[in-house]
Amino acid sequence: MKTIKNLSKNILGGMLFASALGVMTACDPLGVEPTSQVEESQFWANPQLARAYVDDLYLRTGESYSGQSFQSEQWSDNCLGNLQTDWSTYRQYGFYLRQYDEQTSPGIGPWSGSYQTIRRIYVGIDNISNAGLEENLKNQLLAESHFFLAFVYFDMIKYWGTVPYVDKALNLNDDTFLPREKREVVFDNILANLDKSIEYFGQTTLKPEVGRVSKDVANAYKSRVALYAACAAEASAKNLFSDDAAGLFKFEKGATTYYQLAYNAANAVTGYDLEPEYETLFTSPTAHTSVESIWPVMFKKDQRSGFNPTENCGPNEYYYTSTGEKNWDWECRGGTFPTQDLVDCYLMKDEATGKWMNWWETSQMQALGVTKNADGEITGSGEDYRKMFENRDKRFYATIQYDGSYRGPEEEMYIIQTWIDDSDPENTLKYSALHTGMRYVDSDEYAPTGYGSEQTITSYYLKKYSQLDVFNEDGSINKDQKQTCYFNIRYAEVLLNKAEAAIKLGGKDAEAKSLINQIRNRAGLDDFTGSDLMTELKLQRRLELAFECPGHRYFDLLRWGESEGKTVIEELNTPSRGLWISRKGVESTEYGVGLMGYPATPDDPNYFVPTFKTYKVDELNSYYDRKFDNVRYYFIPFNKTTFSGYDQIQQNPGWSNFYYND
Repeated sequence: MKTIKNLSKNILGGMLFASALGVMTACDPLGVEPTSQVEESQFWANPQLARAYVDDLYLRTGESYSGQSFQSEQWSDNCLGNLQTDWSTYRQYGFYLRQYDEQTSPGIGPWSGSYQTIRRIYVGIDNISNAGLEENLKNQLLAESHFFLAFVYFDMIKYWGTVPYVDKALNLNDDTFLPREKREVVFDNILANLDKSIEYFGQTTLKPEVGRVSKDVANAYKSRVALYAACAAEASAKNLFSDDAAGLFKFEKGATTYYQLAYNAANAVTGYDLEPEYETLFTSPTAHTSVESIWPVMFKKDQRSGFNPTENCGPNEYYYTSTGEKNWDWECRGGTFPTQDLVDCYLMKDEATGKWMNWWETSQMQALGVTKNADGEITGSGEDYRKMFENRDKRFYATIQYDGSYRGPEEEMYIIQTWIDDSDPENTLKYSALHTGMRYVDSDEYAPTGYGSEQTITSYYLKKYSQLDVFNEDGSINKDQKQTCYFNIRYAEVLLNKAEAAIKLGGKDAEAKSLINQIRNRAGLDDFTGSDLMTELKLQRRLELAFECPGHRYFDLLRWGESEGKTVIEELNTPSRGLWISRKGVESTEYGVGLMGYPATPDDPNYFVPTFKTYKVDELNSYYDRKFDNVRYYFIPFNKTTFSGYDQIQQNPGWSNFYYND
């Protein structure tokens, strides 16, 4: 009887592992084959088993560091996480502060699992190619397999820049101490696999089911990869990575080659449109069937776990109107807090002129005495301070929960309260509103850590993906995630990819502006009238794709920083900002009533007009600082301990003999 070998040689951090077909057992002495086992050649000839083998790749190739904790978004200037020390899925301050080196791993980035998957893909490609499957199915499976080969390699090089490239299923007799390939070659191989995927898709008449990879997915993904390759080529032209003795980061081809590939690939994606209402994409149980949906990942409570923003993106502690009889608890322990930096990007319509402006520059904000100082911090005051959240870009309301918004119907008990009770702390014991980590008045001296940091420290919670209209019979909120989806790729990104490539190719500004305006108009904004298209493109990508897989903002900042030859990325070298709202709470001699967060009215003798200010969060706690002041931080280092004796691995630029605490 034929068997499949169980390869146990652990080299290259796990490159060689058993084929995921499973190890075949020896033949039964009576000649009876186990009904749970399939002989290898029969396995590949079986359409259902071959299909199941490729389907398993969808579970093995989830985008790194996405999901309900939005880790890669926390690395960017869009978001902060909590400082609950035993919640490693949230605030990664060791990575944020760059407290790692070649001796101390930062604990991020795919490696061994990726090479296991790569070997699995090659095993599948080899066997499916030679199996007696119906031609349509064979081409469909090969198309998906080549796509995932590109997917896995692209996921890795975002972290390491370049990696060893394996072009077959390695066996025990193969040399597995492979050197890193040139970055350009890895990019070209990724793009070649996407081309192969597109070719195979063109040879099948099967229509992929919703959620599976398709020709459009491959083209859309190719446009993304090609933009990254173009930025890497521009970095090479600027000699950004001078500490590169082996020339791994040098490109022979110019960036224009890759921008043209990105443009052509995006142009090949047709038959889609923008969903009329942006918020529908993240709340509708049928969003996966939207005209904008290219590659959705569907979620159902009983079929998938690990994705519940409804439960993890909101306040903890009691509702606003809880009483001794009904102490309902939000119970939304999380750590995904949008920053003031992101909130400032959502434009506001000026009530006097009808023009879209920065919110602090509008006439309604001027009436609140809003000013912006030399450090960029904004202050103002007024009973109707919540006007700062009105008349914003539609995407603001689909993405952000803010002070005065409702987590449910427009009833008092469901109001999100993130203001701070700034009464007289010397004479009375006063508390903050319950919906923020700043629990006490004297907390304005430091940002909370531990349990307190599981509530917002920026004044905002994430709304995107959260289902806020499901209630229990007693009126408390049901925090189960309803059926929904998130997107690995949707049409808005394709439009933005095409626009970016058009800008960079030159001579296509009118087309780029038209593409950008489609994104703006869906958000309720007028057409763009400025001249700096690239800056506008970057802004629209930030707002359109915030908190979406795979964490676009962080990796966009890296690739743009590379292309511009930056040794410092200011957005990642500057602490995030939050909002501090001070107002008078209701006083009471009865213990606990102050915890309800009721705002005082003007007829209260101790009333004062609410004030607000933005501030840098690191001023309250240095853990919330950021660092990106050296080219080494574009990539994470290879760990010396892990790769001891593996001399073929060249360390990434700037990491050799560097220690973060020097």
